Amino acid sequence: MNFSERLKLLREEENLTQSELAEKLNISRQSVGNYEKGTRFPNDPELILKIAGLFNVSIDYLLGATAIRHSLKSDTMKTYSRVKEEDSIYFANKADALEKLFYEVDKLSIDSIKKVTKCIKIFKDKL
Repeated sequence: MNFSERLKLLREEENLTQSELAEKLNISRQSVGNYEKGTRFPNDPELILKIAGLFNVSIDYLLGATAIRHSLKSDTMKTYSRVKEEDSIYFANKADALEKLFYEVDKLSIDSIKKVTKCIKIFKDKL
């Protein structure tokens, strides 16, 4: 999914019209329309930051570089937790753990990723 598709999806998820989004961003409705059609792209980095902030998504997600909506760099992701596995105890943070998980999952086929996702859902439901 690219920027134009992502912007439209985010706007629609928030039940905003193009005019309402334009007003929040202090740009014209035509600009929003052009961004969503993919005929134009914001040339102001501050506007891209503002859009990402408005929808509470990472810039990578907004630009279509990842399907992960939120940055792994947030303060809550950096909090270290005590982890006990079998005979060892260590400290880890959520961002590092997710990064390792995504690295491993990225190597899998789509079918395998679907199976892993089902396993995670089953595990989560049993918690």
